[in-house]
Amino acid sequence: MRLFEVILIATLLAAAVAQMTKSAAHWSRPLTVFGVLVATWHVIHEGTHWQMFPVLAGLILLVAWQLITASRRASRYPAMRKPVAIGVALLSITTFGLLLIVPMFTLPKPTGTYPVGTRIIYLKDSSRMEDRAEKPGTSRELVVQLWYPADPSNNHLAAYETTSETILITSYRSVLWTNSREDAPVASQGGPFPVLLFNHGWAGRRTQDTFLTEDLASHGYVVASIDHTYNSSRVALPGDRIIEDINGGDALDTNLHSASEIIDTWNKELNKWVADEVFVLNTLQNDNLDPKSPWYGRLDTQRAGALGHSFGGAAAIQVCSVDARIQSAINMDGWTFGDLRQRAANQSTMFLYGVGNGAPPPDPATLGTAARAEAELDATDHKVVDTSLRQFGGYKVSISNTSHMDFTDHPLVSPWRRWTQPSHISPGRIETIVRAYALAFFDQTIRERKPTLLESGTSSPFREVKIEHWSPESKAASVETALKPTLFR
Repeated sequence: MRLFEVILIATLLAAAVAQMTKSAAHWSRPLTVFGVLVATWHVIHEGTHWQMFPVLAGLILLVAWQLITASRRASRYPAMRKPVAIGVALLSITTFGLLLIVPMFTLPKPTGTYPVGTRIIYLKDSSRMEDRAEKPGTSRELVVQLWYPADPSNNHLAAYETTSETILITSYRSVLWTNSREDAPVASQGGPFPVLLFNHGWAGRRTQDTFLTEDLASHGYVVASIDHTYNSSRVALPGDRIIEDINGGDALDTNLHSASEIIDTWNKELNKWVADEVFVLNTLQNDNLDPKSPWYGRLDTQRAGALGHSFGGAAAIQVCSVDARIQSAINMDGWTFGDLRQRAANQSTMFLYGVGNGAPPPDPATLGTAARAEAELDATDHKVVDTSLRQFGGYKVSISNTSHMDFTDHPLVSPWRRWTQPSHISPGRIETIVRAYALAFFDQTIRERKPTLLESGTSSPFREVKIEHWSPESKAASVETALKPTLFR
């Protein structure tokens, strides 16, 4: 809950109690006036949302009651005093409960030295036709959000999602502020900045890892997060056109499809995502050469990287096979497929896995139909990744007490995680670990730095982490496990 939301709820509860207590009844009116001032500040500066509607309704009820003169209230409506107070209190408590169930979560502050700016751009790739558009011959359209190092700015903080990208239940995110300034000027010092391409998960959204994209930008990277149209949860295109995800879960249902059928579906979509990545990087390369562009001379597209979560991680790895500008890529807890044999030896990869992932899978023959398909996918992934790491080298980082969605903003969004997943490490802890390894990996592979976190022979400062460092053509991996016993929570 945000500051003025808490103050408003507390103020109305206090006003309700005062109204029900004869000795404190004289406080009801000044508390109501104060509540109006707090609500006004909240609406203008914090931005209101549906969880706040009950307490705002309670405020209106209280104001309406206070507008009736004291003598008239005493003579005509004496029986209404306590019901009005109880109603105001219940409405306030309702808002408190809604904010616990669907919280206005707070993104962690970026750890780098640069302020962060963000900008949303619309792109059309006229060289490709959209195979899922209602109108044949429609060009492939993309929405891309850029997070970048910025000069200090008084521009408004950017919303977590735009209004048109939300539905009723998620509409609060349009007034949930990030740490980034809208359209802030690109940092005038320290560039040109390497470009990183970010891919969301299957049916995800470009903002799903804002905790990470903002942090990378604060350390001097320009992160281009791509909404892969028709496989993103909700994309707002020009002309008030809203494109929903139309893939559906059935295409990946292991009860309905075999492992080979699912892989065929994935590979078709993977080629489209990889083409999106190349197109975005080409666009930014052209902008870097355009004197009229705000990105003129500020981008280094020849030292680029890619990262993604789940299916987006597979797309990040795969783009290495088709674009030599990609120096390195990170797959966050996703299966890896496609042809990894085409990437060059100087294109390093990192695979971040949660608990239960990255380990040798069970024998598919011992499992039921759905479990067998998933085990076959695990086995294929395990073989592809280890073969690629043996041939080209790279890192495999396993983080204990984490699950698939812990590599996104989801732990912040879901307050019930502490009860449904009590053994999992805290959101702050997983954010710290993922940020640290992603930054160290790109600093090493793109900027040619030597971060101590990845130095061979040193143990991780995180006892939840096991690192496997593979050298090219090596038959074995050096396994480094953390030794420090104290958890940071």
